[in-house]
Amino acid sequence: MTVNIDPLGGVLLVGACVVGYFVHKHTARQEAAGKGDIVGAIVAATSVLTALVLIFGGDHTPPPASAPNGSGIPSAPTSPPTAGR
Repeated sequence: MTVNIDPLGGVLLVGACVVGYFVHKHTARQEAAGKGDIVGAIVAATSVLTALVLIFGGDHTPPPASAPNGSGIPSAPTSPPTAGR
C-alpha cells in the first residue's frame, strides 16, 4: 500500500523531528546520567509540528461528499413507479 504525503507535510514532519532531536540532545547534556528526556523531546516535536501545520498547512480543501449509498459511487437517479398508466 502506498501512502502519498504532501511535500509540505513531509518538510513539516522533518522539521519537527529535528527540533525533537535537538531538545533530546540538550536535555542529555543537562542530566548527570547522560540520558535525554525523551518525553520532553516528543512533546516539543509534537508542539512544533502542530504549530507549523496550523500556520502552513491549513489550506486543504475537504474531500468530496460521499454518495448516500455509502459506496462512494453515485447511484443512478430513479423515477417514482407509475401505476395505472
